[in-house]
Amino acid sequence: MRNGKKYQTKHKMFVSYVIVPVSILLVISSLFSLVYYRISHDSMLAFENSTSETVDNELKNIMDNLIKSSAQYAMTPWVKRLKYMQRTPRLMEENITASDISDYAGMLTLTEINDNMIESIYIYYSLGNFGISSYGKTGWERYLDLNQIQCREEEFISGEMLDKNNQKLIFHDVSLVKNGRRIKGFFLIQTIPLENMYSGEVNILFFVPYENIYSYISNFTDEGTRYLYLTDGERVIYDNGQEEQILAVGESIEYLKSGEKNYYYSIELRHYAAEYTKVGMEIGVLQILGNDFLYRDFLLFAEWILAGCLILLGLILLVAYRMTKYSYQPLEHIMDMLLEEDYGDSINEYQIIEKALEELDSQKKRLEVTVFEQNPLIEQYILHALLNSNKPQANEVKYINTIRQYSLYRALVLKDSSEVRQYIREIDSCLAIYPQIHAAFLEENNYYIWILSYGDEELIEEISEILSQTFSESGYEDTALGMSRVHEDILHLLSAYNQAVRALEYAFFYPEKKIISMEENYIEERERSCASFEIDKKWMDELKKAVIEMDAEKFVRQYQEILAYNFRSITLNKEAFFIGIRRLNNGIPDLFEGSDRGNITEQMELLNPENYRSMRSYLQTFERKAGAMMQRCGARENPVYYARNEIIRNYVEEHLTDANLSLNETAKLMHYTPTYFGKYFKEQFGCTFQKYVASRRIESAKKYLLKGNMSVQEIALKCGFTNDVTFRRTFKMYVGATPSQFEKENIM
Repeated sequence: MRNGKKYQTKHKMFVSYVIVPVSILLVISSLFSLVYYRISHDSMLAFENSTSETVDNELKNIMDNLIKSSAQYAMTPWVKRLKYMQRTPRLMEENITASDISDYAGMLTLTEINDNMIESIYIYYSLGNFGISSYGKTGWERYLDLNQIQCREEEFISGEMLDKNNQKLIFHDVSLVKNGRRIKGFFLIQTIPLENMYSGEVNILFFVPYENIYSYISNFTDEGTRYLYLTDGERVIYDNGQEEQILAVGESIEYLKSGEKNYYYSIELRHYAAEYTKVGMEIGVLQILGNDFLYRDFLLFAEWILAGCLILLGLILLVAYRMTKYSYQPLEHIMDMLLEEDYGDSINEYQIIEKALEELDSQKKRLEVTVFEQNPLIEQYILHALLNSNKPQANEVKYINTIRQYSLYRALVLKDSSEVRQYIREIDSCLAIYPQIHAAFLEENNYYIWILSYGDEELIEEISEILSQTFSESGYEDTALGMSRVHEDILHLLSAYNQAVRALEYAFFYPEKKIISMEENYIEERERSCASFEIDKKWMDELKKAVIEMDAEKFVRQYQEILAYNFRSITLNKEAFFIGIRRLNNGIPDLFEGSDRGNITEQMELLNPENYRSMRSYLQTFERKAGAMMQRCGARENPVYYARNEIIRNYVEEHLTDANLSLNETAKLMHYTPTYFGKYFKEQFGCTFQKYVASRRIESAKKYLLKGNMSVQEIALKCGFTNDVTFRRTFKMYVGATPSQFEKENIM
């Protein structure tokens, strides 16, 4: 048995010192990692969105500059001469010489971006069916042959588009040979009207290699861009020839069009993608992020936090090992001093320690508190001893005061009930919010106790408000907590506990309050008061008047005023108030006349305030009974019923000492079935047959107790109870005190 108890104690210490802090560490690190993951992911995605927007703008600038360059060529001297000489085509043929063309060819220059983008320029005059390039005056077919141009578009190869008005027209998948190397790209064709009487036009053609655009815009990407593609708005047209591409040239991108500029997650690609197409032109760019880049910062952070957690875990294990070793040493010493006999599984740690301490021969063998360190089990044991009026050692008191850390403390108590575990969790959760309050938890005599140590009185006000709000919002209407006065000396713990229990008893008068403190609501004044319950004759006259008038509402209102006056003006304590209520109830039957008087006496004897949770519920029951009494008095008892009722009363009184007195036997006497007789009895007497018999037996028992010459067992048998246990339980239920307590209070 001792080995089992040792294992249980070590297990509790292990949970306290290792599992709890490790669990807290894991929860905090996990939550912090989750938050950092979202922050880092969103920040990296926002940065990549800005980069993507820059790439889109650069592509847009390239295409806009090409259009601007074509407009600038319309202002060159050679094109101006074309505009003038159109009026006389013969002059054009005669005056445009090879030297003019070669001079102009030398003037073909571009500025800024376009100088690096464009590999070939061709300016074609549609009316004259000739053009100019870096080779001089050439026809279209000659220009194709010189550059070895290839294209799948028949319209482009045949030159049909040169006779049309072309605005921002692009032909993709065109290639030409430059410096012995075939280059793939596109031709941009822009028509410049000559604005005269002739319909002649100038078409300016720019050949732009894909690799030039790709190289330029890739300078504006960062390492997060895993894949970069040029598109014509519908399919991929260039991928730079890199290996492990996620898309192939010619593959459709229609499913990637989201209508947004920013990156979005593509389920098909399982990557973040951003697609942009230049408005009015068949050229665009597709950017795809690498998933590992978005998580790079988080993975680095995770490595650091994992390393930190491992270091903290090592420290926790080291500290837990030392604390368990030193904390368990005194407990093991105590348990080893137990006798060899087995006490069974019902014995707890407190009883084990208490038994061990009783076996010690001298103070030198007692446990030194200095080696306890901070052990909740030792703290609970010492507090348990204080609550049971056991005098602790000086070093034990010093240990408790060290653990408390604060000079002030209060006792907070909760009475045991079926839902008490749920209430305890709520209270512990509220107390956990305040690290400035040191709380020790105990269980004594059907009460759950918290010893709250603190340094600032405002903390108690805050925790009381939070507990009240929590219990109210959770719907715990029938639950209340008792709180003691503030104390400093821990040796007064038993007094603080009794104060909290006493304060909790006053919850009867304050059902709306969840925290009942000895310092509030004049509870201390009531406890010191020796006043008695006042019943003025004029109040009884008002009650009598209400009975005569058969006014149940007035009767109840006057009754409530009597109770309110005695509670608010006289500040009675709880016992004096309850005794006064019973005196008042005993006088109510005298207000009624006729055959109902005995029945009313029995009902009022059953109306005991100790049996109700609050004053509100007691008054509600009284109001119902008062209404029933008025109704019965108004109807007046039928002489036939009166005779029957007297027979029943006499029969019950004669057989009160008979333990076999029952509803069935009485029903046979009246020649009724048990079911009908039960309904008849409750209708005529206002209560069930069993309650009526029990109340009459209790009244008879009171008379015997007041004589003081019989034992409780003898009185129980004399009053028809089968044993004294049943008698004691029934007596306390109807009177609110045990037979012994009733005898002491009334004989004295």
